[in-house]
Amino acid sequence: MDVRLLGSGGWVPSDRRETASVYLREGANALVLDAGTGFRRLLTDPDLLEGVERVSVVLSHFHLDHTAGLVCAHALAGVPVREVWAPGRLIAGSTADDLVHRLLGPPFLAADRDDVLREILTGIHELEGDVTIGPFTIETRVQPRHAGPTVALKVNGELAYCTDTAYDEENAVFVRGARVLLHEAFHASDETDDPIHSAAGEAARIAAAAEVERLVLVHVHPLLADDDDLLGFAAKRFPASEVGRDGPLLGSTVFDRAAR
Repeated sequence: MDVRLLGSGGWVPSDRRETASVYLREGANALVLDAGTGFRRLLTDPDLLEGVERVSVVLSHFHLDHTAGLVCAHALAGVPVREVWAPGRLIAGSTADDLVHRLLGPPFLAADRDDVLREILTGIHELEGDVTIGPFTIETRVQPRHAGPTVALKVNGELAYCTDTAYDEENAVFVRGARVLLHEAFHASDETDDPIHSAAGEAARIAAAAEVERLVLVHVHPLLADDDDLLGFAAKRFPASEVGRDGPLLGSTVFDRAAR
C-alpha cells in the first residue's frame, strides 16, 4: 500500500503545507482521506492518477480545510469512478448526499444540482460504521472532542488517522493494532487546554498507549516556524515520531521502516 501526504497542514494552507489530505493506493484504486487543499496534487502531479480507475475520497468531517479540495474533482473526469464517502448522518445530522451537493452545487460550483453527479462525481455514499471500498477496509470511530464531531479512520488495520480532535485517550483503543498513526499535532507543546485540537506530546501519548510502530504528526499549525519544535515534544514520549511533510512518497516505506 503506497501512502503519500498530499496535505499535512491544518486550518489554512501555507507556503510549506497544504491542508489535510492523505493518498493511499493499491493497484488501480486510490483512496484519499480528506480533501483539503492538498487534494489539488492529484492534478499537479499526474503520476498519482496514472493507471487509476477509482478514486474514493473518505471525509473525516466537513470543515473547509478538509473539503475545499473537492472543487478539483471536476478535473478528474479521466478516472472512471470518482466517489465521496462522508459521515453525514453519523456526525452532521444530514445525509452525505445533501452535504456534498451543498459543497459542490450552485451557487458555489456546479451550474445546477444534477451537475454534481453528472460532471463532477460518479457517486456519493454514506460513511456509517465500517465499510469496504475496493481493496480498502475502513474502520471508523466518532471523535467527540472538536467543534462538532469528527471521525477517526483506520485503513486495512495498518494505518490510523486521527485529526481534528483534542486529546482523546479512547483513540488509543481504536488505534491499537495499527502499525502507523497519523495524528494531528496542532500545538508545539507537551499538552494543551485547547478543547478542539491536540498538542504534539498528546499525540505521542496516544501512539505510546496504542503501541504503534511509528507516529507521523499531521494537521500542523500553518504558522509553525520550525518542525523541530513540534518533534521535540513528541519524541520525548514516543521516540519513533516524525513531522509529516507534503509530497514525498511515504509509500511502502511507511510500513517497511516500521517493520525494521
